[in-house]
Amino acid sequence: MAPSRLSLLIAAPIVLVSALALGLGVVLQATRLDDTTRAIDESRLRFTLDELRTQFEARMALGLPLNALPDAAAVLERELRRDPDIVSISVIDNAAASVFRAGAADAGAPALLGQAAARDWLLREPGFITLGARLSQPGGIPAGTLLLRHATHRQAGAIALVARELTLATVCAVLLTTFCFVFGVDLLVRRMDDTLARMNAALGLPPSGDGAAPHAAALVGDVNLAAANALHDLAAGRDTLAPAPE
Repeated sequence: MAPSRLSLLIAAPIVLVSALALGLGVVLQATRLDDTTRAIDESRLRFTLDELRTQFEARMALGLPLNALPDAAAVLERELRRDPDIVSISVIDNAAASVFRAGAADAGAPALLGQAAARDWLLREPGFITLGARLSQPGGIPAGTLLLRHATHRQAGAIALVARELTLATVCAVLLTTFCFVFGVDLLVRRMDDTLARMNAALGLPPSGDGAAPHAAALVGDVNLAAANALHDLAAGRDTLAPAPE
C-alpha cells in the first residue's frame, strides 16, 4: 500500500534534515581523519630527520667535514628502504650543492633552501611534503641542510577509500530511515483516520466530510443550550437556598 500524501509531507522535511546532518558528519569525519593521519606522518618523518641530523652532527663534531662523512650515503639508503613512500633524502651543503642523496633525483631540492630560513621547516605540495633540517658544525656554524621528500598518494588513497565507505553507509542509513519513517508516519495517520471514523460513527455523524459541518454545528448548539439550562437551574437553586432578608 502506497503511503498517503500527508505522510510524505510530514516525513520529507525530517528525512531531508537527517540526510544533511549525516552528510555533514561524513565530511567532518573524513576531514578529521585526514588531518590526524597527516599530523602522524609528519611527526614520524620529523623524528626520522632528527635522528639523521643527530648522527651527522655527531660525526662533524669529531672534526669531519660534511662532504667526507663516512657511510652517509648508506645511512640515507637504509632510511629510504624503511619507508617506501620516501621519494628522496638529500644532504645539501651551504653552496646549495647536493653532497649525498638517496632515492630519485630532485633538481629543485637546492632551490628549496631559499624558501625557509628556520632550523626545521616543512613544505606541502600537491601529492608531496618536503621536510628540512639544518645541519650545524660545533659552535653553531651552519654546515648544510637535510631534505626529505615524502609522497602522500597512499594516504590520500586511504582517506578516499574511507570516505567512500562512509558515504555508502550514509546512503544506506538514509534510505532505511526514510523507508521506516515514511511508513511509520503513514501507519500513524491511518490509525488516526480510523479512530476519527469510529468517533464519527459513535456520534452519529456521516463518515464523509460533506455533512460533518452541519451536524457538528447542531451538536455544538445542543451542548451550549444544555449548558445554559444547567446554569439557569444552578442560579435558581442558589436563590432558593439563600436566606431571606430580615
